[in-house]
Amino acid sequence: MTPSSLISCEIFAPAAAHRSVLAEIAKACANDVGQPITIKRCQLQASRTRPQEPTVTLYLPAALAATQNQIWCLACRLACFCPSARVSVLILAVDAFSPATETTVEILQSA
Repeated sequence: MTPSSLISCEIFAPAAAHRSVLAEIAKACANDVGQPITIKRCQLQASRTRPQEPTVTLYLPAALAATQNQIWCLACRLACFCPSARVSVLILAVDAFSPATETTVEILQSA
């Protein structure tokens, strides 16, 4: 499996015990849908402006998001099994955009 096809998961929660439980749930859900996952646990810092609920964020390449339904099943399972957490999916599509060429710039300038 190439690094661009890996799914990573960040878990933010105020308590270490809560982060551990969420990580175990994420790992089990990923196994259930057959997707390898890398999990990073982060402490949620107290703040008046930032919500204090736990947050689970999946980061995945655009190629996986577009071609594999299991990814969306994983996100839905996490939301169902972690109702007190905010679950989100971020699609990393940087590789889908190539740098502008001189031809592209010329066409845009002449328009």
